[in-house]
Amino acid sequence: MEKLIHANMHYLQQASRLLDSMTDELFTQPAPSFYNSSVGGHLRHCLDHYDSFLNGITNGKIDYDARMRLPELESKTTNALAKTQEVSQALSNLLSSEPPVGLLVKMDCGLANIEWQPSTSGRELQFLVSHTVHHFAMIGGICNEIGVPLEPDFGVAPSTLRHRETAESA
Repeated sequence: MEKLIHANMHYLQQASRLLDSMTDELFTQPAPSFYNSSVGGHLRHCLDHYDSFLNGITNGKIDYDARMRLPELESKTTNALAKTQEVSQALSNLLSSEPPVGLLVKMDCGLANIEWQPSTSGRELQFLVSHTVHHFAMIGGICNEIGVPLEPDFGVAPSTLRHRETAESA
């Protein structure tokens, strides 16, 4: 589970570096090619999922639909940066504790009355990596559209990075 925690922290560190380089205006600027979404909206959405995970592991029930959706996290880079660092620290704290193995998870999949489903801490940490990479890829597209430079590997899936390394060394 240590590797999964570090993988999530890696993406949160990418977000922190991006936030350090952005103004609030760029953070909230809608990108027409991305359904008028913004960097702030996508990052806030990711942070909401991390909060759901961290709040849920304490009682063994993660409800990804009961998110806070705090507008101040998508409108001010300083707020988003503070929350990103708080989430990263909370994940780091999991390294010295023993999260529950068995969890129940709930997420609306477009069906009425979704029931709690069994899962594990490891599986949910894998979900968070995948979910974050997906949204960071959109953030990358938005940044490209609004002229914000990114580090080369921002939001690139771990499997894609490994594939690139293998292809370059061949």
